[in-house]
Formats: sequence, C-alpha cells, structure tokens
Amino acid sequence: MSGGQMEHDGDIGHFRRKSQIRFRARHRIRKFSQFLEDFKANPYPYLRNAPRYVCDMMEHFGTEKVDRVGISDKRWLVFNLDFGNRSESLIGQEGVQNAIYRQLKQFASRSRSDKLVLLHGPNGSSKSTTVAALMHGLTNYSTTDEGALYRFNWMFSDRLDNADQIGFEPGDSESPESYAFLKPEELTSKIPCELKDSPLFLIPRHERKDFILDAIASNPTASDKSEFNFEWAMDGDLCPKCKWIYEALLSAHHGDWYEVIRHIQVERFFFSPRYRLSAISIEPQGNIDASVRPLNHENYPLPKLLRNIPIFEASGDLIDANRGIVEYSDFLKRPLEANKYLLTTSEKGTIHLPSYTAHLDLVMCGTANEKQLNLFKRNPDFSSFKGRLSLIRVPYLLQYSREAELYDRHLEMSKNCRHVAPHTSTVTALWAVLTRLRRPSPKNFSPDLAPIVARLTPMQKAHLYNHGEVPLDSREVDQMILRNNIRTIREEHEESEGEFEGIYGAEYEGRRGASPREMMALLSEASENSMDRCLSPFAVFEQIEKLIKDISVYEFLRLPIDNGYNDCSRFIEEVREFYLKRAHEEVYSSIGLVDESEYARVLAQYFKHVKAFSLGERLHIASRDEYVDPSEDLMERMEKLLDIKDDIRAFRTNLMTRIGAFSFDNPDEKVDYPQLFPEIFSQLKASLYKEKNRMSHPVEENILRYFTDEKENLDPAEIVAVETALDRLSDRHGYCPSCARDVMAFVLRNR
Repeated sequence: MSGGQMEHDGDIGHFRRKSQIRFRARHRIRKFSQFLEDFKANPYPYLRNAPRYVCDMMEHFGTEKVDRVGISDKRWLVFNLDFGNRSESLIGQEGVQNAIYRQLKQFASRSRSDKLVLLHGPNGSSKSTTVAALMHGLTNYSTTDEGALYRFNWMFSDRLDNADQIGFEPGDSESPESYAFLKPEELTSKIPCELKDSPLFLIPRHERKDFILDAIASNPTASDKSEFNFEWAMDGDLCPKCKWIYEALLSAHHGDWYEVIRHIQVERFFFSPRYRLSAISIEPQGNIDASVRPLNHENYPLPKLLRNIPIFEASGDLIDANRGIVEYSDFLKRPLEANKYLLTTSEKGTIHLPSYTAHLDLVMCGTANEKQLNLFKRNPDFSSFKGRLSLIRVPYLLQYSREAELYDRHLEMSKNCRHVAPHTSTVTALWAVLTRLRRPSPKNFSPDLAPIVARLTPMQKAHLYNHGEVPLDSREVDQMILRNNIRTIREEHEESEGEFEGIYGAEYEGRRGASPREMMALLSEASENSMDRCLSPFAVFEQIEKLIKDISVYEFLRLPIDNGYNDCSRFIEEVREFYLKRAHEEVYSSIGLVDESEYARVLAQYFKHVKAFSLGERLHIASRDEYVDPSEDLMERMEKLLDIKDDIRAFRTNLMTRIGAFSFDNPDEKVDYPQLFPEIFSQLKASLYKEKNRMSHPVEENILRYFTDEKENLDPAEIVAVETALDRLSDRHGYCPSCARDVMAFVLRNR
C-alpha cells in the first residue's frame, strides 16, 4: 500500500471515529424504554411546546443591557448570531425583540400559539432579518444538550418470526425488546411521523397524565418554570397516520401495548431552514401550505399488517414546520382567500385536509409592509383577522450610530476592495435618520416641555435620540427637562395616523424616510462610481444629491417640508457640517496641536474642582502631597470656553446633581465625563479648536503642498511634520494617504 493510500485511510478512520462519537453523544437513536427513563429523570425538556421551546432558546443565549432612545433595555443575544454568520445578525430593534418574547411567553402560558405574530413596518426595516435570526438560533440551540428534541419512527421487518435474532442493540441478545436498532438488511420499512409528534403521545392517555404528574412531582424544579403549561402533553394525541398504525398493531396483538412500542424508534431531530425541518419560510406566491396522499404498498414498502388499512400521509410547508416556526413572508401579498384557512389554524392549531386533520404545535409568524397593512385594515374581512393576529411594529432605526453599524457590516461584506474612509457609514446613517424624524408638536406636551420641543431642530433631535445630547446653547433648566423627557418625545407619534397620497394609516416616527436597503444600495453605487481610491463621505454626499432628484421613486422625498423637518436637501448641508466638525477634530489631533485624551483630562479636572468647591473641600495634589483650594480661575476659564449663559452657581449645582444620580444608579462604575456630558464635551472641543485654528494653518498648507509638485520646496523639517501628521491620521483614525489628503483639503477649504 502506498504512503498516500495509508494517509487517506488514516483520514477516513479519523473522520469515522469522530462521526461515531458525535452520533452517540447526541443520543441520536433511542428505544422507547430509554426515552421513558430520560423523561422521568428530567421531564421538563420533553414537556415544552413550540412557543416554550423558542422562549428557552432565547433565554439560552442570554441578554445584555443596551441603551436605546431614552431608555435602557434588554437585548436578546441570539439576535447577534455570535454562533454563526454575523453578517445576518439583527442590529437594534430591541423593542421588537422584547415584544416577541412577551408574546411567546403568553402563548406558552396558554399551552398553544393561538395567534399569528405579524411583524409590520416600512420596507427594509429588518422584519425578515428578525425571523431569520430566530430560525438560526433554533438551529443552533437544537444541537445542544438542553435543546434536544425527539420524534419517532415506526420500524417493521418481515422477519417477525425470527424476532429473537433481530431488532436489539449489540450485547442485548437476551432481551429482544425493540426494533429501534434494526440493521438495514433486516428492515422492511421505516415510517416516520411527518408531524414529528412527541413520543409521549404513544403512552395511553389514561396512564399518561399520572405518568407525567409523577415525573413532575419527582422533579419539582420543572413546575417552578414561569409560563410553563404542559396540558398539551396530557391531552394531545397521535396524528391520524400514526393513530391508524398504533391501533392496527394493538389489535393484532390483542391489546398488548408492549408489542406496539417494540416497533418504535425514538430519533432526535434538529431545526434546519435549509433542509426544511421545523423552520420554514413561505413565499407569498406559494398558496398550498399542506396536502395529503394515501399511503399504499404501490408507493411505499408497507409491512403486510398495514397493506389493507386506509392510511393517509400529510405533507407541505405547515407539516414540515410543525414543532417549530413558520414565517409567511409578505403575508398580505398573498390572496386574501388563500389566508382565510389560517383563521382556524392560528386560533385552534388545526388544519383540515381531505380525510385528515392535523393538530399543529408551532409558532406562526409573518411579515407585512406597513402600506399593505393600512390597506388591509380597510377590508371588511379585517375584523375577522385582527383577533387572530398579534401585531408587532418594526420601525426604521432612529439612532444613527446603530444604523452606521448596519452600513459598516454591508461594506465589510462587499466584494469591492476599495478602502472606506472614516465616518463614511456615520454620515450616511445620519442623513438617513434625519429623513425619518418628525417635527414635535408643542400641543402634545406639558407646558414646561412644549416651548423646548418647539425649538428642537432635526439635527438636535437626531443627537438627542442617538446619545442623549441636548443643545448646549439652551438654558440649563431646559436641558434638564429635555434630558428627562427623551422617551416622551420619542413616543409622541406612536399612535399617530394620517393620510399620505390617498392612503390613511399609521404615521409613527420611523414609518417613513430613507430605507436602510436603499442606503446600502447607495453606498454600493458610490463605491462603484467614485473615481477616488477610497469610498469617502464626499462620494456619499455626491450620490445623495443624485438620489434626492428622484422624487417619483422615493416617497419620502414627496413629504412636505415642516419647519425644517423633511428637508432632505438641507440635511445634506447639515450632515456635511457635522462631518467637517469631526474632520477638524482629527486634523488637530494628527498635527499634534490638540491631544484627544487632553479633552477628557481637562474636563475631569474641571469637575474635580467644581465638586470640591460645592462641598467646601480642598483638593489633594498627589505629586506635591499637599491640599489646595479649588481654583476659581480654572473653573471660570472652562465656563468661558463653554459659553455658559445661566447662573454659574446653578450650572455647577446641576452638574453635581447629574453626577450624583449617575453614581447612585451605577455604584460600581467610574464616571466617564465625556459620555455623561456629551454636549459639554462637544462644546469644549469646539472652543479649543477656535483657539488653535491659526496654529494649524501652516501645517495644513504644507500637507497639501506635500501631495503636489511643490513638495520639493518643503524643507526636511516640514516634510517630517507632514509625514508625522499623516501617520497619526492613519494610526489613530484609519485614513490612508489618499483620503488623508482629501480630508485635509476639505478642512482647509472650510476653515
């Protein structure tokens, strides 16, 4: 044998051993008696219906605390898809995640899903992504020990006369009790349960209830689970096909139940959207969700015992999805008549077919465009559907930093190898979010809040939603009121309705505006059309200017301008100003005039002096090991830079109140002043830029000359200064030489 052949055989042997180990470790095949032993040892996993199983899956991956507009919320980590392809993960939408979980818990407490969960929102708001992430989570969870699921197959052999020689595990020849381990050559037919019924249904109903309750009594932790209802396991029954086979065997053996379960093979199964196992997505053009066919010897190798019995087998999307989840993609694009059977299916969990009634255990969900839902609400049949639908709204994101994550991921997945300049995704996301915001109406707010929101510009509202930044040029008391009412402002339009282009319906914030799908297409076009080496904000601005000319294509461009809101053209200039400010920060940092860390240090020093002053304490100077009075000069200089318009003492008192509130809520966290006071941090940097502006001009000029024929006129020291600045731009901020030159030119032109 050649060395290559021996190596090949070695690989085959290695793969064989690993496969066998995995197969045994996952308990892929069991006989019924083993299933009963496992159940008595730990009954909870086997008593979960589909909604309870999905809840357990979400709990398995855990949660984390996140900040969204105006509140802290819980994010379910399954939607991060850390276990798989993160390019398909769900960004944001924590409100949607929690709404889904709450609805599943309600289903679990009622022991069945009696509504279709309909995710609705504008195009591209990640409705299908949400469902796909759940399916991916179920696929992964079903491979774990705690996520194990079992169905059963009927096993038959024509060699029944030699039963003592077949159908048992190796080494178990003295007790031939099960056909679960028949060898291929001994097997006549293997008939699976297409509905993947629980093996518990094989226990006679009269004894099943006591058996389950005894197991629960022996394992009290199972009954302590919240929203855990296992009535389905005690009251349920076999599917029609399995019931016929069960009764045929029971009659043949004169009621000997033991002889029936000898033919049972308990098999573990796993969720899989790819292979259509309990995770099915139904496209709108597919109208036949289930069908039935007779099972006979001509099309199936039935054992002799069953050849004269009328047995029917069901198939189709709903059958394949049973014990899992099914998604009706673009649910309202399906013909209404095709959906009417779902009234009964969603409410009672049954589907009626010719000669066959299937009892389903699955989570039914769907997706729908908001416009389609608005039209459907005007249909006379809507009243019949609304009681069977659980509506969960999926709006566009209103935090531009979260939206930027989506675009960053899109650019990473792109096959285009073009370098992406810093802030490209951020400026794209900011413009998109600005198009989605609605003007606050003072009449909807309390008297103290109304005049404040009346002055709120779209850009200020975007920053308020994104990271809680309030306008620093407003009074301190107004800032405090605004900061405490972010969520109130966000929820102003939640129940708003109105008419747009002849269609009356929901007009919540995040209902209209630039779609993430459209913006990702814009980024791709900007990358393809740009003549530069990099995809930069400049290319994005150019592409957006083209987009806003297509008024007939994008409906949000047809919205009337409302006191600065919906002014998509003006938004381009405002985002360009936002980018200029960011570019200034990085330029100053790169040429060494301002160190980014210095801002935080100066800010922290100011707060130490303010705290000591407010408490009447002295400051300890560690380097000199002495105590000094807080510096009034230092505080006044800082407050001059911040351009404080209020009473200084009131301003300082409010700062201490905010720090105290943060420390009370986060006793184990160190105060991050730039994060806690973003508006003050931003104003501090802006003021220091003005002071440093003249000093930066010669260096910027030298950088521009460096990329032209005038480079030879620079002296060695100037060249070193330029190259040092460019290296800092690259190392600290991610610029390449090409986009570094562009941003320097941009800053210089807009000094």
